[in-house]
Amino acid sequence: MKFKQLIGIGAATGCLLWAGAQTAVAGPVIYLPNDQGWLQLNYEMQLYGQWRDTGSGSDGTDDTAEIFFRRNRISLMGRLDDGKYGFYYAIENQGDRRIQPLNVRDDSSSDFHVLDAYFLANVHPNAQVRAGLIKDPLVRAHNVGCFFALTLDRSDFVYTALPRRSRDYGAMVWGNLLDDKLQYKVSATTGLKDNAPGNDLRYTVRAHYSLLDAEPAPLYFGTYFGNRRMLTIGGGYQYEREAVYGNQTLETNPNDYQAWTVDLFGELPTRAGTFTMEAAYLDVSFDDNYLGGDPDPVSMGIDGEKNGYYAQAGYLLPNRVGPGQLQFFGRYESWNFANLYGVVDQEIDRINLGVNYFLRGQDLRLTLEWSDTDFDVENQNSQDFKTVTTMLQFLF
Repeated sequence: MKFKQLIGIGAATGCLLWAGAQTAVAGPVIYLPNDQGWLQLNYEMQLYGQWRDTGSGSDGTDDTAEIFFRRNRISLMGRLDDGKYGFYYAIENQGDRRIQPLNVRDDSSSDFHVLDAYFLANVHPNAQVRAGLIKDPLVRAHNVGCFFALTLDRSDFVYTALPRRSRDYGAMVWGNLLDDKLQYKVSATTGLKDNAPGNDLRYTVRAHYSLLDAEPAPLYFGTYFGNRRMLTIGGGYQYEREAVYGNQTLETNPNDYQAWTVDLFGELPTRAGTFTMEAAYLDVSFDDNYLGGDPDPVSMGIDGEKNGYYAQAGYLLPNRVGPGQLQFFGRYESWNFANLYGVVDQEIDRINLGVNYFLRGQDLRLTLEWSDTDFDVENQNSQDFKTVTTMLQFLF
């Protein structure tokens, strides 16, 4: 293998898999003829077994149980020559599933779609570009890799309103400064365009500063397995002008969209084990669009106007348990929604408790999680429920 190929692989996979040998191992690499570049293939899956104490039967109060792929993904990454230019492409299958974040569907849902597709360019040591179908950079939890979360998965409530919920078409410039302690992200993406009064882009800025070890990768990790001493403070702001109508029928009362967030992440390795904590606050506003005569539905619901926070913690045992490592975790979150399932000013509290068993770091992981979801106002579509989930995760 030539030296420049080593540099290219290090630049690309190092950013994605920076957390060390105990997280994910990069997939197989194919080298192009005449040192023209390389192509990397990855397969990633999460198989869920899930039970909820509501959702079935004639009145929807019986238990519901199912097994489905939460994520089932094939991705390709390629780099030309010395690694300055390249691409990332991922396709994903989800489902078949009836159990949703806040309800149980009458029929199962399944989806097969292009998840990511973007051009990569290392234009400067402190500036890299992504252009295409990219991940929303605003919220830390959403930018923790879904295969590297501390808990079973990121919160269901940290997403903002987008046609694809978590991805959007556009471009992002990101980079690290001050010996990688300071990271910035600036993006311009399509935003909400269906039935929108305006045609402006959505603009996002995000930055974090690491007081201890740096987090230089564009992807965050829910735990670093005690290989780093971490204390990172972050935040971001997002804005889109005239994103929704307050009255769709009359096409009147246009309102802007904006969101902001602050977050904190820390991890402390000790002889007694590794302690992890993370917390964040998110505020999403459509300028009270839900009060209009016929408001755009995207301004309401789980991804609409809301504010809230989560706090989570983990404890990784210092010694291996059998062939793997054991980690306990918990999360508490509280959210207020402008209008959720017809309830104005709805509040939701959720508790998650669970355990991870890492047989080969994140490459082979078993997770068991229990959660309790409580609605401040209950109705036919908003009933308190408990959920138990088991997960098999495999990365190649």
